Formats: sequence, C-alpha cells, structure tokens
Amino acid sequence: MRLAVTVGFDADLVVRALANINADEIYLVRGVTGGEGDAKSEVTVRSILKALRRGEERVVDLRDLPTGLRQMAQIPFDAVALAGGPRALVIVAFVAAVVKRAGLFLVPEYSPHPVDVSGFVSLVALGRVSRKKLEILAALNSEAEVEEVARAVGIDVSTAYRHLSSLEEAGLVKGVGGRKKKYSVDPLVVALASLFLQNSG
Repeated sequence: MRLAVTVGFDADLVVRALANINADEIYLVRGVTGGEGDAKSEVTVRSILKALRRGEERVVDLRDLPTGLRQMAQIPFDAVALAGGPRALVIVAFVAAVVKRAGLFLVPEYSPHPVDVSGFVSLVALGRVSRKKLEILAALNSEAEVEEVARAVGIDVSTAYRHLSSLEEAGLVKGVGGRKKKYSVDPLVVALASLFLQNSG
C-alpha cells in the first residue's frame, strides 16, 4: 500500500501512524503556509525520513487551496493518514482521499492506534444514490439478509435485492455468502446515509 501521511510539528503522531499501518511506500506530506511553522514542519519531516531511512517528502502549497488540492491529488497514494499539520492540509488531504476513493485513517492524539475512517470516502457516492437506497443504508445497522432489509424499509424482496446489488457495485455495501447472502455496511456509511436523509427535505 502507498500511504500519504500529513505532518505537522509532532513526529510522534506520524511515527505512530507508520507503526500501525502497513505501507510499502510512504509519502510524508507537509503544507506550506508562508508562516513560521513551515520551517518547523520541514525539520520534522527530515528527522522522520532520517529515522525511517525510507519514504519521500511531498510539499503541498496551502497559500492557494485549489493548487494545494491538485498537488495532494497528484501524490500516488492508496490511503491517507491524517496525523497532523495545518488545518488546511488536513482538509485538502481528506478531500483528495474522498475524491480518489482511497483509504482514510485518523491518528488521534488520545489513542495509540490510528482509526480507520474510510467510510467517509463514501460521501461522493452517497450524494448520487436515491432516497430509497439511503433508507436501506441507514437501516443496515448490522448484517442482514435481503428479506430483513425489505421488511425494514417496506419494499418487496426483489426490489431490495436490486438496490443492494447496485449499492454493492458502488462499494457502499458488502455482501457475503451464496444463496443466503448477508449484507453489511460500514457504520460511518450508515451515519452518513442517515444525515443525507435528514437533510434531504
């Protein structure tokens, strides 16, 4: 996996991300704001690269956010770990991960392990699905068979199957099994689908 990690002044968060996320290639991404923090983050990146003896530094210009977003999107990552840096860098990295449908990890200050928040990557896809499919996603709190889903949202089994197949193709639902397939959804996708429903009028 190719992992891009956002970097600020705290090397510990970056090291924690790299220790807990298996990556073949590493890109340490720092933002340029034109402020005094630029030099500090550059020193942090260089010290991490020296300790790791691998990886590459990538610089994202945050003085112009469209340029910064394009620079972030050009990094050939499969996943992003949000481990620090200016707020604009974190937002640009998040948006690039969502658009590229990449893996997404949050490296919190309060936990020794990164949190997989890849469910947020479904934002773009969720904006394209029908209200009924959003209802199906919101209803899938745990593994369920087609019949259970149909009952939960008040549709017939064949329609539920068709919707679930479409959602599976879009990467929003995972189906496991043969004839009696069970479907599941990332809890973040369930929460996002509920929010879309609440705000759809």
